[in-house]
Amino acid sequence: MTYFLNRLLIAVFVLLFGVTAHAAQATFPSPLPDKLRVCADPNNLPYSNRNQQGFENKIAEQLGDYFGLDVEYVWFPQRMGFIRNTLKNWSDETGRFACDLVIGVPAQFDIAATTKPYYRSAYSLLLRKEGALADVKTQQDLANLPDEIKHTLKVAAFTPSPAVSWLRDNGFKDNTSFFRIMNGDPEDYPGKMVKRVSDGEFDVLLIWGPIAGYFAKPQPNLTVIPMTSEGSKVFDFAMSMGVRYGERPWKKTVEMAIDANAPEIAMILEDYGIPVVEASSKPRKYDDDD
Repeated sequence: MTYFLNRLLIAVFVLLFGVTAHAAQATFPSPLPDKLRVCADPNNLPYSNRNQQGFENKIAEQLGDYFGLDVEYVWFPQRMGFIRNTLKNWSDETGRFACDLVIGVPAQFDIAATTKPYYRSAYSLLLRKEGALADVKTQQDLANLPDEIKHTLKVAAFTPSPAVSWLRDNGFKDNTSFFRIMNGDPEDYPGKMVKRVSDGEFDVLLIWGPIAGYFAKPQPNLTVIPMTSEGSKVFDFAMSMGVRYGERPWKKTVEMAIDANAPEIAMILEDYGIPVVEASSKPRKYDDDD
């Protein structure tokens, strides 16, 4: 019921207050390009893929409609060298950069300028809803399980991750299998691990929330628990869009589009099962220093 109520409220907001490029005839700080060229990973669901099935693909389509521009993708695996080969890749032949916008980067990304955040998610616990885990609703419930039960659980986690120390501090050090978040294989992606939990190979998976939420959504035997930051252990992070340094008018134009399309973006995130959380600490101030 809550889901449908939220969707109804968002739809009403869009109808009453939604602003489109055609309706508002917005004047942007930056001249629009001839196409909305998006830098994206070709095989990285739930974010993006070549078939344009990811939530970042849907957000790009929404922004393209708002600007009145066709969306064109420049594909490159979102690993080392991604920004260099996409956003910062200048071509003398075309007289422009390969692409102009990355739909999702951490708000404190340091190799591209970032817009103000448009959603915040958190590292999450993905659990099989059975046996000793059937009544686990929070990370504290998991931490409070008796040691004799903890030691029987098969736990998986990706490293590096700010949440790995939480597992070690709460009695899961000896029964956790650690995996690298980027293993160099562009055909591999962390979402494959969710199926291994659903199939019973692991009981608990600690993973970034959007991945957990998307891949667990069609699995009725799984539950996703976004983690709450504990003191110096910060598990929630804001996500922004990325543009090139020095292009402040274009950054402002993108931020205008984010504001105007906020209800639609929220609906896309909900459709994909992305856990959206409130900030657990004072958010960083975003200004024109980028």
